[in-house]
Amino acid sequence: MNNRKINILFTIPNFKTAGSQQVVLSLFENLNNTLFKPFVCVESYPEQIPEIIPEERRLIFRFTGLGPGDFRKFRKLLKANQIDIVHSWDYKSNYTEALATRFSNVKYLYTKKNNSWNKRWILKSLISHHIAYDNPLMEKRFFKSFFFKNKITFIPHGVDLNRFLRKKKIQKDIKNLICVGNINKNKNQLYILKSLKELPKDIILHLYGNENQTYKKELLEYINTHHLTDQVVFNGYVSNTKLPSILHKMDVFVLASVNEGLPVSLLEAMASGLLVLSSDSGGGSKYILGEERIFDITDKNSLKNKLQNLMTLEEEEIKNEIEKNFLRIKDEFTVEREVELYQKLYNALLK
Repeated sequence: MNNRKINILFTIPNFKTAGSQQVVLSLFENLNNTLFKPFVCVESYPEQIPEIIPEERRLIFRFTGLGPGDFRKFRKLLKANQIDIVHSWDYKSNYTEALATRFSNVKYLYTKKNNSWNKRWILKSLISHHIAYDNPLMEKRFFKSFFFKNKITFIPHGVDLNRFLRKKKIQKDIKNLICVGNINKNKNQLYILKSLKELPKDIILHLYGNENQTYKKELLEYINTHHLTDQVVFNGYVSNTKLPSILHKMDVFVLASVNEGLPVSLLEAMASGLLVLSSDSGGGSKYILGEERIFDITDKNSLKNKLQNLMTLEEEEIKNEIEKNFLRIKDEFTVEREVELYQKLYNALLK
């Protein structure tokens, strides 16, 4: 490479609905710019690419599903930008991207961040030079085969503590619950509503995220039927730049997902000084929180009981739990640690 910088291409479906958008942005911002030159490639919504990514580092490529044509065009894109490593954050099992990268003499790495698995994922994994995974259970769940065990690395996500650090302590009286995530069946906000109707009427649930209109209609019907109109606020999508100030006004973060990898939203809430409750949506949440603050979405009373337990905590107990959560983030889930681990992996791939 004649001592030039290492060109990294992050591929992600878009910066509107893709769950890894903030992780990709953090990597883009924090890579050592004396060693690495990052690019970002999206398939859709190019107008949603954050301004911090310069125009000359923004690429667009839409996979049509026509294998040979996609294969040739993606190889051309890699060559034109002198890409050394493709780091895919695509949640689809698109092995054409991996295959085209391989045939371009470019290293291909993808981060596994969801719990789906099929023959296409297996093929993508076989083609890849390396696989990073963000949930410790994935090693046994997906990668115990001889073909994978020597090309996997566990890299948990991280958050920027400077951005999310809370300056004001939480109130003892818990009034404001928050859930951040797309409004859809997987995020399972309906389960939270079913618990809310059993709680005091002065508790408010604040929902943030892009809205699936069919699912939102189901939520609204439930809200109207159970007289929860004054207790639920839909706020729509929130940018990550505004998220810390919003979290700092809340008391408890609730994540009721059916399926997750390692939820960054939990890390952000813990860094922001909130009490946190989560479903065990694939092992990642339990890895972060332990058993005590995990609820069972198959039990209609589980979240309600967990919330009522939080309401009995004394101020000193709340303070201790928030401090414990913060130290957990500081020790294992900072963006600096995540970036450092990926930089080591990039260098190892090129050796």
